[in-house]
Amino acid sequence: MSKLISTLEQLHLLRTRAVEDLSTKLASQNQLCQRFEKNIDTLTSLAAGLVSQSANSAAMMINQSKYKHNIQRIIDWQKQEQALARLEAQKIQGNLLAEAKREKSIELVLDAKRADRQAEINRREQKNDRFTLCPVLAASTTSDSSTIAL
Repeated sequence: MSKLISTLEQLHLLRTRAVEDLSTKLASQNQLCQRFEKNIDTLTSLAAGLVSQSANSAAMMINQSKYKHNIQRIIDWQKQEQALARLEAQKIQGNLLAEAKREKSIELVLDAKRADRQAEINRREQKNDRFTLCPVLAASTTSDSSTIAL
């Protein structure tokens, strides 16, 4: 029984580490998603700032138009990357949930086996206590019967 408990403890430790690793990975992925969001907001405000400036010449207007177009391409690219990062975060979260369930089930089995082992130890102690008390009772019963017989 103790070998089984030891094996379950090792398995529980591995599952706990897996949950911790996935939690860390999910936190990193969420930070990446936030960075993409911040980049998109910053680039959007940069592109919007160009509209407020007035162009003095046609060449300047063409230059600003190309610049704005390039910024928009970067924004679109960042949005695609953000969408992929969100999908990855959802996948990691699903894996984390599944791993947490496995870890919890191992924990419950481990607790049950520990309780079974403790109950077995308690039964043995009670059994040993009964056998320890029985010779004393037997000796006192024989001495009482001998005094009665006299």
